[in-house]
Amino acid sequence: MYKKILLTLLLLLFFSCKNNDDDKKRNLKTKEKVINKNVIKTKKIGDFMSDNEGFTWSVKQGNSVSSDVKIVFQKEFVIYEFNRQCLYYFFTNHYYTGTDKIELIWSYKTDCLSEKNIFNVSDTKNESPKAGDRFCEFELVNDSVIHVKYNFSGWAKEINSINKDSIFPNFLYLEQNRE
Repeated sequence: MYKKILLTLLLLLFFSCKNNDDDKKRNLKTKEKVINKNVIKTKKIGDFMSDNEGFTWSVKQGNSVSSDVKIVFQKEFVIYEFNRQCLYYFFTNHYYTGTDKIELIWSYKTDCLSEKNIFNVSDTKNESPKAGDRFCEFELVNDSVIHVKYNFSGWAKEINSINKDSIFPNFLYLEQNRE
């Protein structure tokens, strides 16, 4: 009789411990799900590259800015819009090396109503980019601001000055709504 009672108590103890462990595992899984749902994912510049969605980046307009420069990043190229009637298409490289960047390659195709090529300026003092040069890098500062680093910064500043415009801005800002 003593053995039966001892065996019953041991079995009860064994099953109650096992159920307790299962409950703890279930609770941990539930907590993990809650934690994973609450994690804030930081964006990378690659999140704004899309052939389907039009994330438009623009220059903050000042009194001296006359064009409406807008940039849209697609998977393999960037569309550089100077106004509604002039588009330039540049090839890009997107890479991730500790920081997320898009590199603009100096080779472009134009789609403009006017014949004027704003980059074809012969009397610049600074070295101008040639076909295939790495012209600039776009790096995300936060979810709505991009910093642009120019490898031909002197030439970019000179083109901005000649055109009296911010054709090559240092910062781009995500537009919320585009008409």
